Amino acid sequence: MGIFEKEIETKIGRSDTMGTQEYLLDKAEKKGIQKGIQKGKIEGKREEAIAIALEFKKMGLPIADIAKGTGLSIEEIEKL
Repeated sequence: MGIFEKEIETKIGRSDTMGTQEYLLDKAEKKGIQKGIQKGKIEGKREEAIAIALEFKKMGLPIADIAKGTGLSIEEIEKL
């Protein structure tokens, strides 16, 4: 059985049975990836709201209406 376990470790970079440390690191990595994806989605939505606000501002719409429609603050829109 020792040869088989060594072969598995060689092929996948770790033993077939995950130790506590490996398990916790694996879970932490997956959680980190999920947080990163969520953060990216939030940033993407914000960038989209800014782009829309800019277009509305170019069209001459009232800033209060732009803020209401995009979820951005009046101050943020005035700075654009």
